[in-house]
Amino acid sequence: MEIGQLRAFVTVAEEGNVGRAATRLHLTPSPVSRSIRALEHELGVELFARGHHSLTLTEAGRAALPRIEAALRSLEEARFAARQAAGHVAPLRLGSTHFAPPHVVDRVVATITAFPTGAPGQTPTSDVPDAPSGGLAELVHGPSSELLPTLARGELDLALVHLPVDDPSLDVLPLVTYRFRVAMRADDELAARTCLYLADLRDREILLTPTRLQPIAMRRLQDRLEQAGHAHVVTMREQDLLLLATTIRRSRQLTLTGSANSGPAGRVFADPAFALVPLAPGEIDFQLGLVWSRATAARDPRITAAVDHLRAAFPSR
Repeated sequence: MEIGQLRAFVTVAEEGNVGRAATRLHLTPSPVSRSIRALEHELGVELFARGHHSLTLTEAGRAALPRIEAALRSLEEARFAARQAAGHVAPLRLGSTHFAPPHVVDRVVATITAFPTGAPGQTPTSDVPDAPSGGLAELVHGPSSELLPTLARGELDLALVHLPVDDPSLDVLPLVTYRFRVAMRADDELAARTCLYLADLRDREILLTPTRLQPIAMRRLQDRLEQAGHAHVVTMREQDLLLLATTIRRSRQLTLTGSANSGPAGRVFADPAFALVPLAPGEIDFQLGLVWSRATAARDPRITAAVDHLRAAFPSR
């Protein structure tokens, strides 16, 4: 009996639908269905009655559900207890999307790093280090599409991702909202503008990076462009920022990105050959937020304490 099978069973029981459960688990429906079948085979009973578009728990499934939920909680509690028994509290593990502005990541890491290495529940020290390296925070970079399932599995404690997040088992604290820039060649007719509206771009081809790395946020962006009447939106096959910049430099295409100091997506356009013109406020805004699992926070009070201090550190969100 595998942990993945137990998680699949609980999630399908909550959703009543394999497709929705797969979305929450950041999987496709096929492996979720296989996990349920394998668990049923191992237990020797059917856990679900299959309808045309839904699954409902059988009597055996209803009897098994609270015990399997308790087993998953016990496994997570055992993981945390083992880390404590080693003589110290393991670092809070923070994940961050590659596209988060570095100054925001540094501020979040510095706040988490300020927590002492003592027992859970202690408040941070008043002296927050200037450099976010070392200390208590362990930082892992990755795309949102990888960070969210890792967080849901309990392999990360907190994650910085672009919002929204559609997993109801996760809590969210919005931290910052930032505006897009329109990246173009420096000799483009729009380059002299101080501000642009989506209507100004309607007859231009807009090149975007793939949606799969930040799926929900990027789909929202594409939907917003479609609502504004932009029929010429092209999505790249691969996440290659240098290719993106090269393509913009050799064509009249435009792309949407952050400022030159907002991270790698903006830095590739720092060359004088490009111009970055901000979109008007409210045209398209991206939100970056902190995300954590309610179940993990219930076992580790440091997570709630860290969130409370980050809430105070970002009061203008």
